[in-house]
Amino acid sequence: MDAREDKLLALIGLLTAGLITIVVLFTLIWFSDVRSDAENPVDPQSCFSKKPHAT
Repeated sequence: MDAREDKLLALIGLLTAGLITIVVLFTLIWFSDVRSDAENPVDPQSCFSKKPHAT
């Protein structure tokens, strides 16, 4: 039964490490996105195409 318990503990440890990695990466990406939006706001007028002037 020791081998079975060792495999179960190894699986739980692996899943926990994966979950911690995903949470850390998500948090870093979220903080990076929040800070970049505050520094460079999008100008709504830049989304429209400019019409050529009639000459």
